[in-house]
Amino acid sequence: MVTALHKRDNEFTIDRIDDFEKFGFIADYYPPNADGNYAVVVLGGSEGGKPTYLAEKIVSLGYAVLSLAYFNFNKFLPSELEMIPLEYFENAKKWILSKNEIRKDGLILAGWSKGAELALILSSRDQIYKGVVAIGPSSAVWPGIIKNWHRKPNSSWSINKKPLPFVSFVIQNEAPKKLVDLYMRSLQALEDSNKETIDFDKIQNPVLLLSGSLDIIWPSEMMAGYICTKLNKLNHINRPLCTHFNYKNAGHLLDERFDLGGTKEANHKANIDSTKKIKEFLKSINQI
Repeated sequence: MVTALHKRDNEFTIDRIDDFEKFGFIADYYPPNADGNYAVVVLGGSEGGKPTYLAEKIVSLGYAVLSLAYFNFNKFLPSELEMIPLEYFENAKKWILSKNEIRKDGLILAGWSKGAELALILSSRDQIYKGVVAIGPSSAVWPGIIKNWHRKPNSSWSINKKPLPFVSFVIQNEAPKKLVDLYMRSLQALEDSNKETIDFDKIQNPVLLLSGSLDIIWPSEMMAGYICTKLNKLNHINRPLCTHFNYKNAGHLLDERFDLGGTKEANHKANIDSTKKIKEFLKSINQI
């Protein structure tokens, strides 16, 4: 069932798409303040459900937003972030492109953490995505996040029911002191670029990467640096395809509401500045 909730003052009008059997996806749709711009599909991380907080940050900039759930929401979606089918995102893409108030020739992706990983994967597979905003990004496909760690998790993502190639965790006798150490150790074990799990050479549209130097989840600063170096080396036009802003003393999501590394003051400043950077990036893409 789709219901429209009309809110006043500084709140938002929302269309809730909760009938999975009819629409094939679960999301909240926020119409734009003005017509004619690209809509933004917002992808959350390992928290699951609808990424309302991040979505409303983008909505506040004036854009149409689809706040898309892809696991941990109801019986129709996977309960865990493992083997999420990329086909799922096709229904959402087609639905939002049918809206009259948005630009029809493409969409923009915005995600954080695992949602940033997903956004880069989707952009590498479909040129309909005209830009990517990735907060706390990953340069690789990682194992899923599961509750029962007595078994090895499969890939986070799948296509045609087969796992996307992913970087396996390197497990040693001594457990890592921090989660970020596990990801770092696993990245360092890679021997050559042939083991890349995201086709960066297929990404043809602008990418904005935002990272914190004190990320305690995974080494997003290092991975963002790698992504931009790779994309800008592959790109043969005059302007850089990828831009990376790193915030010293900030954490995983660049937001003081989340205790994921960094100081509260640094995260607060990063939140304000990164939102400005996102606003500028979205404006630049809509002017192309």
